[in-house]
Amino acid sequence: MKKLSSNILCSTALTLIVLGIMGTLWGARYLLISSIFESFAANIVIHLGFLVTGRWESKYALLESGLDIGYTITILILFGCIFDWYRSTPVWILIILAMLVYLLGLFLNIFRVREDVRIINGLLRERDQIREK
Repeated sequence: MKKLSSNILCSTALTLIVLGIMGTLWGARYLLISSIFESFAANIVIHLGFLVTGRWESKYALLESGLDIGYTITILILFGCIFDWYRSTPVWILIILAMLVYLLGLFLNIFRVREDVRIINGLLRERDQIREK
C-alpha cells in the first residue's frame, strides 16, 4: 500500500510538472486548482489498473510497456471526456503528456533498481568478507 501511494503521488507530481512545462510552452497563463485533483484522480485509477496489468506477464518488455501506455492513454481520454479537458487541451497533448510521464517514471524506476542492485551487491560483498574470516 505504501509503494502504491508513493507511486500515485510521484506520478501526480510528474504529471503536474510536465503539464506546467507543456502549458508554458503553448502559452497557457494558469493551471486550474481543479486540474490538480482531476490529475490526482486519474493517477489513482491508472495505478490501480497497473496492479491488474502487472499480474499479466509477457516475455516481451515492449508489449508490457505498450499495454501500460495504451491503458494510461485510454484512462486520460476517458477522464478528458468526464472533466471536459478538451475545451482547453487537445487529445494529442494528453497523449504526449501520458507518454512523457510514463517514460519519466520508467527512467526514475531504472535509477531506483540500479541503487537497489548496488546496495544488494554491497551486502553480498560484506557477507563474503565475513565468511572468508
